[in-house]
Amino acid sequence: MSWAFYPAQASFAQYAADWDRLNAALYGSHPYYDSRFVGPLLKYFADGKEILCVHREQGAINAAVILQARGMGRWAIFRPAQAQITPILVADAGLLKQLLKALPGFSWSIDFYAIDPRYAPAFSCTSDDVIISTQARTIGVESGTPFEAYWNHRPKNLRSNIRRYNNRLEREAGNSAFSCLNAVEAMTDGVRRFGELETAGWKAAAGTNVSIDNLQGQFYAEVLSRFAATSQAEVCELTIGGQLAASRLLIGNQQMQVILKTTYDEGLARFAPSRLMLYQLIERQLDQHPERTIEFYTNATWDQAEWASFSCNIHNVQLFRNGAAVLAYTFLKALKNRNQGNPVAEPHAEEVPTSLVVTSCASVGELVAEGVALDQFSANESIEDSLEWFDLLQKQVFPNDPGVRYYLATEQGKPAAILPLRKTRQGAVCTLESLSNYYTSLYPPLMDEACDSKVFGRLLAAATRDNRNAHVMRFAPMDPHSPAYPALLNELRATGWVPLTFFCFGNWFLKVDGSWDDYLSKRSGNLRSSIKRRNREFFARGGTLEIVSGAEDLEQGIAAYLEVYAASWKKPEPYPDFVPSLIRLLAAKGMLRLGIARLDGQAIAAQLWIVGKTKASIYKVAYHEAHATLSPGTVLTSYLLRHVIEHDQVNEVDFLIGDDEYKKIWMSDRRERWGIVAFNRRTFIGCILMAKEIVGRMVKRTSSNLVVKLSPPRHDSVSSQHG
Repeated sequence: MSWAFYPAQASFAQYAADWDRLNAALYGSHPYYDSRFVGPLLKYFADGKEILCVHREQGAINAAVILQARGMGRWAIFRPAQAQITPILVADAGLLKQLLKALPGFSWSIDFYAIDPRYAPAFSCTSDDVIISTQARTIGVESGTPFEAYWNHRPKNLRSNIRRYNNRLEREAGNSAFSCLNAVEAMTDGVRRFGELETAGWKAAAGTNVSIDNLQGQFYAEVLSRFAATSQAEVCELTIGGQLAASRLLIGNQQMQVILKTTYDEGLARFAPSRLMLYQLIERQLDQHPERTIEFYTNATWDQAEWASFSCNIHNVQLFRNGAAVLAYTFLKALKNRNQGNPVAEPHAEEVPTSLVVTSCASVGELVAEGVALDQFSANESIEDSLEWFDLLQKQVFPNDPGVRYYLATEQGKPAAILPLRKTRQGAVCTLESLSNYYTSLYPPLMDEACDSKVFGRLLAAATRDNRNAHVMRFAPMDPHSPAYPALLNELRATGWVPLTFFCFGNWFLKVDGSWDDYLSKRSGNLRSSIKRRNREFFARGGTLEIVSGAEDLEQGIAAYLEVYAASWKKPEPYPDFVPSLIRLLAAKGMLRLGIARLDGQAIAAQLWIVGKTKASIYKVAYHEAHATLSPGTVLTSYLLRHVIEHDQVNEVDFLIGDDEYKKIWMSDRRERWGIVAFNRRTFIGCILMAKEIVGRMVKRTSSNLVVKLSPPRHDSVSSQHG
């Protein structure tokens, strides 16, 4: 296995067939990755210094990417402005680490710009040698939805506007026509008309217009002609009163249609020709090609997002040689920014709506008093992903804490996201941290499904302005694969903080696949035997099991739980009313499964489980130490587990915090919970803390590597006897 390097501009045609084979195998022949698109990119926009990196395994090419040298040991993927996303034809991101070490000279980083994570190798957001940031948020229209159903789910305001523009068009301009050209010989003329329309607008003054006489126009004409040869390209046009009003260039494959470029006649703006054309284009695509997804591949504005049935963040990925290179890069960049004295950064105006409003409140009660509908932040799948959870936590754990704040972002009166925070001070260090403590198994900032991740930039900027003396921000524990985790990480950087990630704990969980018997068949023989034996002994002694889930017997259930907890090995709760209050809240939400094992009427084990729509979480477990020989915990766990599988029919059972050995026996999979710590480079203390953290990590990494290198090699020994 090895990487080889060739001049990209001169060699690409030779490897085009292998390139397209990889694209087909990895990404279903994505149009933007097609050699018919990438080849012209190199032809018209490369400077001749690009290299085609090809990886072979047993003589066959199994990976390819095109890079440019940036100088000083830094490389970047080849990405002209015409490429909205860029191809990494690699199945395993680990090959890219090998590429970094194989590149000519000493290379310490590669920048991969505009990466669509749906069509790219998986980069771990918890890896200490990768920085992932959001480059844009693209949108699209899903396949398989009839146009009428799609349109009925668009915002009322959008539907009303399109109706109004159509009425105006009929009233003032009379006839209009929508057409799509797809013949090879029509492509050049289509691009020519597109260019003439764009040249008449503002892009001509900016020098970014397409013209059949410039490189952009020639590029698009060639790309469209190549795709049209296989009926995979179109130039769609809208005419008003016989005059070209809007034009769109498209390429595609069997699974998707990609909008390359859009332009319209600015003199006809009162008719919104681009919008009217998009309406007709989507109607045509969904009716004639329901199997195709429509991909916009644009940094969508909030107006554009109204057309979308899905959205996706496009990433920039910076891959480093090792963790030490990341820390050194982060430290030097922070020092540079501090010397420049950059103020608190705000998101660019086009990235968030102008009508977005950020406010803050001291409690959930104040949020409710604001009159904003907060129903979508009510408990559903998890109690911790709800306002009820934060309200309970504040009332029971932080009742008189003046540092608690809820930062709320609303768009046209509708809540987009809520960031619950708490300000603390230890000595001279002021910290803004997630509203969480040891009762928290997962901290999720609350966000609407349609919320753009960049909204967190506004929330963080507001929190920073309100707390300019804060030196550290800390968010934990979090799911690194949740939308909020990379959003916070990226927007902390964007607002001038220096964030680093850290491991919190392992989390064991069960993917439920089938019945209780199916579950048992996949567990170890020891566990199956233990469950059978312990249940037989327990019931032979007259033991009973029950599950409290509602108001009936609720207080008796709480009393039994507290009785067991007091007789267990566990330390007394520092906030004794928290768990009883949580149990009552869960009962009211229909999410309570409080299991109790009794012997001769006495509660000897209790477990608090939380059940959402598809997930059960094992929150608290305890048993009476005097009855440990009966293993009432095993009996009760098997009883509750069977109940949530067969009765609640959950898809997942989560054992929450920790890598305890007993959890591995019951569960099937492991994942990790991570945190983010960020330092305020605008403050002296923030810089000192940042330097201490980075140097400490570098020393730890160096020590670990040294231990590995100095450790003697391991040899397996085999002893034998000869008679």
